Amino acid sequence: MVLAMGWVEFSRRGRGLAPGLGLALLACSSIRHDCFETRDCPSPQGFIEAGGSDNWWDPGGAAGQPELTPVSPASGGTGSNVANVHGDGGESGAGGNADGNADASNEAPSVLGVTPADGELGVRNDTPIVITFSQPMNPVSVTTAYESSDLPATQLRFAWTRGLTVLTLTPGSRLSYRSGAAQTGGNAAFPAKAYQYGFGSGATSRAGQPLAPLSFSFSTLREVSFELAANLELSGNWTEGEGEGIHNCLRKAQLPYVPAVCVGDDANDVRYTGFVSFDLGALPAEIGAFVNVSLRANAQVYGTPENLGTSRLEHVSFAQLGDAPLYVPALAALGPFYGGSGLASGTWIALSQDLTAAVADDYARRVERGNRSQYRLGFAKVAADGHWDDLEIPTQSIRLLATYLTR
Repeated sequence: MVLAMGWVEFSRRGRGLAPGLGLALLACSSIRHDCFETRDCPSPQGFIEAGGSDNWWDPGGAAGQPELTPVSPASGGTGSNVANVHGDGGESGAGGNADGNADASNEAPSVLGVTPADGELGVRNDTPIVITFSQPMNPVSVTTAYESSDLPATQLRFAWTRGLTVLTLTPGSRLSYRSGAAQTGGNAAFPAKAYQYGFGSGATSRAGQPLAPLSFSFSTLREVSFELAANLELSGNWTEGEGEGIHNCLRKAQLPYVPAVCVGDDANDVRYTGFVSFDLGALPAEIGAFVNVSLRANAQVYGTPENLGTSRLEHVSFAQLGDAPLYVPALAALGPFYGGSGLASGTWIALSQDLTAAVADDYARRVERGNRSQYRLGFAKVAADGHWDDLEIPTQSIRLLATYLTR
């Protein structure tokens, strides 16, 4: 009979325009602070620039998804002069600026840079795409010329800032990670998910100059599943005053006994404390984050371990099995690992415990902790009843199942 028993686990808006500044403020670039004293402002633009480090009036583009507060031109120009953040609107025609000359340029626009960088590996799934152009662009033409089968325009949010020179593309849902099992050594045996996007013909600057067709690509992180077996030398049990134990409770138990981590007490009312250790050296050196990690094992119940009081699982660090790990301070208390009651002696149960935070901490400090992740299992007391009351966990059944992100 097998009983499954889980271990207890553990768009900002601008502040508006201050009264009194009126149209003089609207006519000024947000970068030109000095013009508000002299009223010697540059010619009005169709859009106030947003998102600069000195963008003191903050129309909402500094954090989260940039938004642009449109203003009407003082004179001239064509089109709506409304920056549509969904990519289906914007200035129409060439040179749709307020005075008809401010954006005039005989040079073709170009892309100064993209984020993620072209060809970048290991991109997180919440990363927006930012494209910086050399000149103010015509939003409608750019949206129309945008091309991607991996990131269709209908699934993106288009937002313009910095005077129509910076375009941020934000997917409506997170990017994908390709997932699969690791090879021996924890290395991913499958390619990462690649994304390609770019612009075909038809994209122009606001002055009407064409942008040459171009494309970019990047790859997201890979989600890798890996299984670690327990370290047989450092996984076992230790008693108070009588060493390793007897019978199954030996790391090198002889037939008919099978090596097991024993937790509880024996017929002489000697306390047995269990220890489980994993070698993190089998994991790759470039893990970006742990998605989830769980400890899995089978255990056989003997006697009435519920009479031993509360069980406890602790995150610890030790160099070798012996007396010292019995008393080493816990790095963290992870809660009880057993809550059974009334089970017949000899019953098998399945154990599972979330260790994501503990393993991530050990991985971050793997040099000082000997590249190991280790745990101590015990009960609050012994039962003076003259027979075995314990859980015996065959060492060969103990596994660490990890899912992590890597390039």
